[in-house]
Amino acid sequence: MDIERIKSLAEVKEDENWRFSAYLKGLDLPEADLDRLVWQHLEDITRHIDCCACANCCTVVSPLLSHKDVRRLAGHVGIEETRLIGEYLRLSKERDRYVFQHRPCRFLQDKRCTVYEARPDGCRSFPHLHKCEFRSRLIGVVENCSICPIVYHVFEGLKVQLWGRRRRGR
Repeated sequence: MDIERIKSLAEVKEDENWRFSAYLKGLDLPEADLDRLVWQHLEDITRHIDCCACANCCTVVSPLLSHKDVRRLAGHVGIEETRLIGEYLRLSKERDRYVFQHRPCRFLQDKRCTVYEARPDGCRSFPHLHKCEFRSRLIGVVENCSICPIVYHVFEGLKVQLWGRRRRGR
């Protein structure tokens, strides 16, 4: 759970993680079956990790905010959308979206989200492991191994389960 240790381990294993990612891309396993394996590991890991004890995603990730996210957040905070944009956001490279101007997130306090009920969709879905088509997001998964203990441990579990058999069979 120690985020500094997770960052360090993910850095040491970065080349291995990219090799495993390439292995998963070519693995003859239906997408739905791989998704189910990811979800099983996710369910197991999330029982042991409290996101509120970490909050690293809120300190290093800058989610994309849609206009809907901006409306919801502005309404929750009780300010005009233009003021929210001016004080907290900037236009992203994807011109129809916004990102927070600062990291860590200004709405993070004592590792707790002060706008949790109105948080952006990108925050709601992080670390995105519950979504279908895991293979299509492997670049983000490898990058998130150094950000999120859940992602790190799910990926390590998949390595043992899927790659370990291949390695033992050599």
